[in-house]
Amino acid sequence: MATIDERLLHVDRHGALSVPAALWLAMVFLCRYWIVVVVVFASARRSPDTIRLLGQDFAWFMLAIEVPVMLVLATAGRRKPDASAFWRAVWHHGRTILIAVAVAHLAVAAFALASSGVFRRWPELFIASCAVLDLAVITALVRDGFFRQLFADFPAPAQAASPT
Repeated sequence: MATIDERLLHVDRHGALSVPAALWLAMVFLCRYWIVVVVVFASARRSPDTIRLLGQDFAWFMLAIEVPVMLVLATAGRRKPDASAFWRAVWHHGRTILIAVAVAHLAVAAFALASSGVFRRWPELFIASCAVLDLAVITALVRDGFFRQLFADFPAPAQAASPT
């Protein structure tokens, strides 16, 4: 007997599938370089030495790579009938965007781990742990049909009231 995916039963007030908490967490995780920058700048007032974390070894180009994920995050919050065509297009391609950014993270992690002569707890073990989580995000987005359905679903445009 076939079972139904219960996640397909969770809809928001606009009749579209709800974005599950696990996907919100995955999107936030894929913005991790932005989170590091924000935390460093926020804590720099208390301890100016924290700015050294953003030294010459910091992968600044990853901030640009993560911008599309932040667009998908913003779109997830704007899934409403009055959303513009831009937000609908971003959401429609959101799954591909998230997979591409996770693959970019994996490539950077593979390069960092391959160029490291020693495997230590910091930063190599942390980088490897993030790579495992990136693989989990990719696997979920590729193999789980729910996410194909979720990114295909957007609230229908609001219909103008016709006078009778």
